[in-house]
Amino acid sequence: MSAYVDMIRSYEASWDTAKAIEYTGEHTEIPVFAISMYLLIVFYVPEHIKTGWPLRSLWAYWNLLLSIFSIMGACRCVPYLVSNLLEHGFTYTTCHDSTKWFLRHDEPNPVGFWVTLFIYSKIPELIDTVFLVLQKKPVIFLHWFHHVTVLLYCWHAFANWTASGLWFVSMNFTVHSIMYFYYFLAIAGYKSLAKPMAPLITTIQLVQMIVGSVVMINVWNVKKDGGECFVIPANYKLGLAMYLSYFFLFAVLFYNLYLKEGGKHAKGAKKGGKKGGEDSETLCGVDMKKGDAAGFFHTQSDKEKMKKN
Repeated sequence: MSAYVDMIRSYEASWDTAKAIEYTGEHTEIPVFAISMYLLIVFYVPEHIKTGWPLRSLWAYWNLLLSIFSIMGACRCVPYLVSNLLEHGFTYTTCHDSTKWFLRHDEPNPVGFWVTLFIYSKIPELIDTVFLVLQKKPVIFLHWFHHVTVLLYCWHAFANWTASGLWFVSMNFTVHSIMYFYYFLAIAGYKSLAKPMAPLITTIQLVQMIVGSVVMINVWNVKKDGGECFVIPANYKLGLAMYLSYFFLFAVLFYNLYLKEGGKHAKGAKKGGKKGGEDSETLCGVDMKKGDAAGFFHTQSDKEKMKKN
């Protein structure tokens, strides 16, 4: 284990983030090609698959791998963000030249390496959806919309040395650490362990969207007031639109699951049998055998529509 740790640390110390960013800016076709293939798989492959492939075990371990990766990234990025936030303040962490703080090379700094891995990981994360398609599980709007827009935004932000980037990376690593572990537990059959985590995940996702929007609004205000902020206008506009759209979609999800009368986890909701109790095959409003178990983005009405079709 120590050998692997030493190897990772050597990569962190020698990693040339500037070269990675230059490569990203020179190859904006990569996310376009990846998304084109992705959407082709989402919308055209399912009709050519008669029966789902038996990939449940592999699917579970894929989510465990992503959780471990996210935990490692969070452990390297979050402390660095927090220390700079406490020392220099909020505006510094959203607007200061990224080459002079979280992407600097004049002192040992592991963050550049993990930010790079985070950006490029958005392409293999598309495999989440491939697992759904190959198992003949439905892919709903929130699922594919999230993957597509995150990849495009992250690529754009990295290529433009976005000063506020460490906020996005740190939050996403943190949320994914918990979220992908939840998926692993749910898919692997540990429903009793996974179920209590469901409202926590939806809540921290909402918090992530709020904080992301606040970061973008702060960038906007600094630039509007004539202050120096190393975020190009196109990036903060795209970022704000992305976070607000996610907030709306996740807020609707939260309301339908936990607040709406008759919602899957609303107070006073019926338990037991096929209505969602311990004997049910559902988890967080998702049919674990027929529904989208890689994301708790399916409401009961979605499942009913599938049955009708």
